[in-house]
Amino acid sequence: MAKISNATTRDARLSKLECLLLTAPHPLLFRILSFWHLSDILASDRVSCVLHNVVRYYKSIVWNPDIFFERWFRDSPTEFRRTLGECGAAVSGSQITQFLDRTIYDESDMDIFLRIGGVQHMGGWLESQGYTYSESDTSDYEAFSRDLLRLSSRIILERNPTATSIKGVFDYARYIASTTVIFIQKIQLIVVDTNPIHHIIFDFHSTAVINYMVADAVVSVFPRSTLLLHKSYVVRSRQETIARTMQWKNKYRERGYQIIRKRTGGAHPDLPPDPTSTLTIYGNAVQDVNFEVLGWRSGRNQEFGGNERQLHTATKNAK
Repeated sequence: MAKISNATTRDARLSKLECLLLTAPHPLLFRILSFWHLSDILASDRVSCVLHNVVRYYKSIVWNPDIFFERWFRDSPTEFRRTLGECGAAVSGSQITQFLDRTIYDESDMDIFLRIGGVQHMGGWLESQGYTYSESDTSDYEAFSRDLLRLSSRIILERNPTATSIKGVFDYARYIASTTVIFIQKIQLIVVDTNPIHHIIFDFHSTAVINYMVADAVVSVFPRSTLLLHKSYVVRSRQETIARTMQWKNKYRERGYQIIRKRTGGAHPDLPPDPTSTLTIYGNAVQDVNFEVLGWRSGRNQEFGGNERQLHTATKNAK
């Protein structure tokens, strides 16, 4: 961020808030803006040129996936996104909700959804980053190869059309030591037999978790309810135990979300539909899907500023 001269900060045309944000050290600036609601961040972006530039800089840091994933892959977050693209994989679940909501959940795993063909490449890359296959009882490679072969055979032989699209899970973990504690970072490779994005959109339990990151985009399907209102609408009647259902509901209530039950015989009346049926994400038209988009890419959406690696909000309902 460019250094602001004293003469500029004393300019009578600047408000006290603008002067504070312009002169505040980076830790203080980010601390102040972390308390702002997302609606305030979006609104202040349009108030003045000064606030626009401050918020633009802030967004380029807090909504930069490379910075967010440094705690998982310190030396190679960009390589991680490249590997996602090579494997046709998508990160979803609580990690992307945290990224979009500018928060951190304790003891939160990473979920990577992909098809069976990408598992070996992604698993090998995770091992190069210090993660080990958690189910190993001999060597990591032997255990992984055995389980991958078993899963591949089961997918080929399976003919049950009503089966879940999740076919298997490969668990990876690594130990991280600090000066006071040792903690475990866990990554799950979740194998599905459909497009990972289709699984996320159509098979997740509620709207707050229907967000995902691929190699060159971060998408929130329901940003208004998730990020502005902190509401999560139950959108799928899962065949799961009551204990399992209460577990995820209580978890997201503790994270500040209001859980709204699925209604019988129609959509939620207070879940506003998107007025359009065609959205464009980085040049690729998405047809007949009524959803909202939060995407990031350099220079794509000038409405919220085109700063390099900045999260852009392109949503019809987040107003």
